[in-house]
Amino acid sequence: MKPKKMNDVISVIKKGKSFLVGSHVGPDGDAMASSLAMGWGLEQLGKKVVYFNQDTVPEVLRFLPGSEKVITELTAKHSFDAAFVMDCGSFKRLGDKFGKFKGYKKLINVDHHASNDRYGDINYVIDDAASTGEVVWSILKKSGCKLTSQIATNIYCTLVTDTGSFRYSNTDADTLRLAAQMVEAGADPSLVAQNLFESQPYEAFVLLGRLLDRLKLSKDKKYSWSVIYQKDLKETGASYEDTEEFINYPRAIKSVEVAALFKEVPDGKYKVSLRSKTDVDVSQICAQFQGGGHKKAAACIISGSFEDVSQKIFSHIEKVLKS
Repeated sequence: MKPKKMNDVISVIKKGKSFLVGSHVGPDGDAMASSLAMGWGLEQLGKKVVYFNQDTVPEVLRFLPGSEKVITELTAKHSFDAAFVMDCGSFKRLGDKFGKFKGYKKLINVDHHASNDRYGDINYVIDDAASTGEVVWSILKKSGCKLTSQIATNIYCTLVTDTGSFRYSNTDADTLRLAAQMVEAGADPSLVAQNLFESQPYEAFVLLGRLLDRLKLSKDKKYSWSVIYQKDLKETGASYEDTEEFINYPRAIKSVEVAALFKEVPDGKYKVSLRSKTDVDVSQICAQFQGGGHKKAAACIISGSFEDVSQKIFSHIEKVLKS
């Protein structure tokens, strides 16, 4: 961890009395749980904390300690010494409500994405960390926080979600040691797994059936893709929250090096999620469309029809695979 930047963050915590804690819109497990862990730690240090996200907490994450504290509105009455934002690669991804809010003196950007825009007054970005939660715990530990079961459960959740249940290549010995430490402090692996992976609504599986029906494989069998349209959500009763793990299906095909999932979103756009199982850097592909992420997991949003958007992505995938 970077000592100078760490000391800058610790200084803000020591001097401040009130903090806003939040993350990107449409929060995933790392974003939400790292925010909650940070909040629990700040409260333990005697600070006043407000938890914010523009979107409501996804149902599968409502088991997380502190999730009931998250608000979705900020007003002129809110005023903070600093705002901590977790797991968010760009200021724009914090959402319109946060973008318009000016009630904080400093913005602290805590993340683990190499593509992070460094938009904060202090940017504490550790791109070799398995999750933002790992970075958060390093801050809290240095601040003198005790590892409670609430913090441990949230940090453990960040590790599970961002390592694909410890299957991805960002899992190393330090990751597993940290996970064990969280379990020793009260995180329940079975409870976390049950809520994240075994509490899906029936409608999600109906939607999954459509995704599998559309699953395609390139001629060289090196990349695979599928698509979810907005009409699918209306007709099945599922939501985009239910698609969080869908990218793992094309990724699981034996010969596949790159997987792509296209999700139609409003205003004639598609959100494109890419995953890599080899040394292919999908973040570089997404960067061509103002997106970003990690080397092996990235996303972007592109305007156009599915045919146009998919051909643009396929063209870049094929170039990278040949290089």
